[in-house]
Amino acid sequence: MKDQDIISAFTKRLGCRPELIAGAPGRVNLIGEHTDYNGGFVLPAAINRSIRIAARVRRDDSLNLYSETFNESVSFSISSRIRPPQTKGWYSYFAAVVDQFMNRGASVPGMDIYISGDVPLAAGLSSSAAFEVCAAVLLDHVCGTKLSRKDLALISQKAEHSEYVGVKCGIMDQFISAMGEKDHALFIDCFTLETRLVPFDSNMASIVIINSMKNRGLVDSEYNQRRSECEQGFLLLKELSGRDFPTIRHIPPEIFEEYKKNLPEKSRMRLAHNLSENQRVLDFVKALKFADFAKAGTLLYESHDSLKTDYKVSCDELDRIVNIASRCEGVYGCRMTGAGFGGCAVALVLPAATEEFSKRMISEYAQAFHLVPEIYFTPPASGASLREIKE
Repeated sequence: MKDQDIISAFTKRLGCRPELIAGAPGRVNLIGEHTDYNGGFVLPAAINRSIRIAARVRRDDSLNLYSETFNESVSFSISSRIRPPQTKGWYSYFAAVVDQFMNRGASVPGMDIYISGDVPLAAGLSSSAAFEVCAAVLLDHVCGTKLSRKDLALISQKAEHSEYVGVKCGIMDQFISAMGEKDHALFIDCFTLETRLVPFDSNMASIVIINSMKNRGLVDSEYNQRRSECEQGFLLLKELSGRDFPTIRHIPPEIFEEYKKNLPEKSRMRLAHNLSENQRVLDFVKALKFADFAKAGTLLYESHDSLKTDYKVSCDELDRIVNIASRCEGVYGCRMTGAGFGGCAVALVLPAATEEFSKRMISEYAQAFHLVPEIYFTPPASGASLREIKE
């Protein structure tokens, strides 16, 4: 998406040019699934699709929002705290971020806002986190708060947790959207919130995202169930061993091996996935360091198998995508990515093989499910940005 496109759209709708354009990317999680809320490791990368906000400061206290995606306008008065909308929608995310800034004592001005973007909705690529981070970057500038990218990510997470949205998400999506760097993945320790950029050689591998186009209807209930099963197993393991651990990630493998037979089957399987997945993230980081994409690909397949067998969050569509990928020339590896039960898979593919991979994936998947998967190619992209527009 080019800046000139959103400048032209803003100007056509409002009769004047915007003063600012903020942007924030969606993300794909390369490896480290269902580990974030258990204090584990994750390795996301920002993608080359983003949410963009063009804005112009007003002289009054009116905050006027227009979404190109939903073709809908909403207005708020910001002379006082914005009340949570009775009906939640796309505008709730922006209102939630405004509220976080006002809670910090920031003076939020009235603005005309035009929102656009090309992050697919409901595909597991974090369009909501990108929107929150984009709003936070914009508000940080107009309010003069000069917050760090980490603080902007944390504000965005708090916004999503708030009564405006009400989703108890982890920190991964906001961190990578705010702090991503071109040709780098971001290693995140979800317990300490420490981060480290990890180089990714885009000449050797392309990141290919395959959208199954399957509605992820089971995600909310099953997500909560998995969290509960992890917590149950974690508490019982501490009781059985007589030892205390800050999170699941801190359980020594030998302790798990000693006591796993005494755990309920589901909790045992959920903990087994978390412990093995955290190690896979560490091994994947080492593989990227040496541009060993063959090893990285093997880890992707292992991750998918664990998510399918131990965590049980895959589905026929995602399993088929991984199976097709495993039979394509030039594919290092593939796995489901995101919460599961639909959404996307991610593959690492030799750049010269991406066109043939795409053709075969579309053909075989459509034949099996009568759905045409959407396929996106992306290098690791840069994180959030802000540009001032000159008259």
